Amino acid sequence: MALSRQHPFFSPIGCLGGSLLILGIVVAVIFSGGAIFSPGVLTAFAQKGTPLQGFASHADFQNDCRQCHAPLQGITPECCEACHADVGAERAAGRGLHGKLKPEEAACCERCHRDHKGADLDPNATALKKFDHSVMGFSLARHIANYDHSPLDCKSCHTGADFALDAAACVNCHGGGDATFMLKHLRAFGQECTACHDGADKMHDFDHAKTRFALEGQHASVDCADCHTPEVAAQDTPTECAGCHTEPPIHAGVFDKDCAACHTPTAWTPVTLGDKAGFTHASTAFQLVNHTKNYDGTPFTCRTCHTGTGNDFSFTAQTCTDCHSQHDATFMTKHLQDYGSNCVSCHDGAGNMKNFDHSQVFVLDGKHAPLQCIACHVDQKFRGTPKECAGCHPEPQIHAGLFGADCAACHTTQAWAPAQLTQHTFPLDHDRRSPSGGGQGEITCATCHINSYVAYTCYGCHEHDPAEIQRTHAQEDITGERLNDCAACHATGHKEEGDN
Repeated sequence: MALSRQHPFFSPIGCLGGSLLILGIVVAVIFSGGAIFSPGVLTAFAQKGTPLQGFASHADFQNDCRQCHAPLQGITPECCEACHADVGAERAAGRGLHGKLKPEEAACCERCHRDHKGADLDPNATALKKFDHSVMGFSLARHIANYDHSPLDCKSCHTGADFALDAAACVNCHGGGDATFMLKHLRAFGQECTACHDGADKMHDFDHAKTRFALEGQHASVDCADCHTPEVAAQDTPTECAGCHTEPPIHAGVFDKDCAACHTPTAWTPVTLGDKAGFTHASTAFQLVNHTKNYDGTPFTCRTCHTGTGNDFSFTAQTCTDCHSQHDATFMTKHLQDYGSNCVSCHDGAGNMKNFDHSQVFVLDGKHAPLQCIACHVDQKFRGTPKECAGCHPEPQIHAGLFGADCAACHTTQAWAPAQLTQHTFPLDHDRRSPSGGGQGEITCATCHINSYVAYTCYGCHEHDPAEIQRTHAQEDITGERLNDCAACHATGHKEEGDN
């Protein structure tokens, strides 16, 4: 009878041999810590010299794979950060080298820091070969070679511990290239070089107009250091007016911080107030010459008189009354009775009514002296009151439209009549149609005085041949202006008078 042949893998001997092999591997792993699977020796590099979690370097846990490798996951950042806690803090805060890396890069430590390459391996050196410096906000595009063309290495700039950037390294290096420029640059901007520079020359041919703050007007001539101080990074320099300019006491707490609503970079004054460009209070009917301080010595502000809110700067005369009444109620009571409450009709704020003398404006004498103010200042309006007689006195019918508005040529303030022209030697009943030169009653003034009482003419009635008049009167040696003064010879209007 033939015997069947057993399968080599499932025979008792095969199963026993396989079991012993597996058992041997397990025992080997237990006692070697996984060293049999190690692709190489771990680095003995100790950068900081201070043990982390009791280990001076990776070589200290050469056979303990679990320090870096999680089961079924491989190397994880959590395993690495159990010792390198500073790296975990950088990643969590988003700062430092590891905090600037892309998440997928920062979570895969072995991409940069390779190991199992021998005890002499510097894992940081291998990482630097792959490191993109621009992720730190500073490109090395213009920092490959020094001024003397020698190559720049990390230690040229990172002279501090843990590769910290030493700002003095920038100053020393660039100062050697151009000491004069660097001295001025440091005074203006301080030593925080990376606050402005990114290594790719973003400040080369810098145009301030392309920033958040264009330099116009008075700002165009200021020095950089006037705005940029070493204590404040350039990007943090305030762009609000209040960041540099102290608010004037005259409107402290009155206006909001939008200075540009009224002021321009050209100059602090004049301002634009509402629709009034180039506004100054002197351009209004009321100046602030006598309104800079209150009675108690406190400075005036806009809101002292303009009591509205927000952009309401309307003004009411009641503000004047309330303020001045507190100082001298007795005076103000009488003043209001005499002149009313329209203060700006007389006062312009420059003191033009202080110790007021009416004679400097209009002399009050004669019949004008006893008049009450209201007789001329109707409705208590003072500014613009007419000074001409016709402004108050209607022209008499007797010479309406004949003699102009120069009433003072004949009349005085003592009385309307008698007028200065009181001696009329020429007979008022003169009539050229009468052989005797009279008898027809008084003629009207306008018959002879056509334009003014102080001038007359006879040619309105008498025939006038200029050539004949000149010829006949020249025989009497009467020429020029004397020809027009007929009454000088014909005092009673008779022709014969001129023959004597």
